[in-house]
Amino acid sequence: MEEITEQISIIIFEVNKEQFAINLLEVKEIVQANQIRRLPKSFDFVEGIYNYRGEIIHIVNLKKKLNLNNTFLHKSKKISSNDEADQDSLGSTTNFIIILNIIDTFIGFLVDRIINVININRKSLVELSPIFQTSVGIEYVKGIIKLKDKPRILIDLSKVLNEAEHSTIKKELLSIM
Repeated sequence: MEEITEQISIIIFEVNKEQFAINLLEVKEIVQANQIRRLPKSFDFVEGIYNYRGEIIHIVNLKKKLNLNNTFLHKSKKISSNDEADQDSLGSTTNFIIILNIIDTFIGFLVDRIINVININRKSLVELSPIFQTSVGIEYVKGIIKLKDKPRILIDLSKVLNEAEHSTIKKELLSIM
């Protein structure tokens, strides 16, 4: 009997020079970040709101939410001057929003760059051991993907917001409309 290898498609993205992956099937759309409007009195990790195809959605800054401001999980290669030009601050056309539908609410996640979309064999995905340590909350991590150049954390963006945060965001949306 021939063994069928199961492939999954993942998106590799970068936040604060650290690369993560997400299952492509979880993603509604990826758009370039522009015209994010600030929201007063919102969570500090909510960058603002964005008009997504006529619907107002919240934009979560993953750098702030995952507390990656000063943390590097893996040392990145030295950035050349050309790369620095590509990684401007918020508002730059190199920032992207990964949009997911989480419990009937579209939520956008602000990331610095989209690196690649690739297919991997499910066998490349390693479950976490109880002693796994990372600065990213273990509750957000689905596993580690073994890739040739370096491993990537497969993150579950649907779990990045806890129930209370998701509820507050839904209430903010209702008050805006």
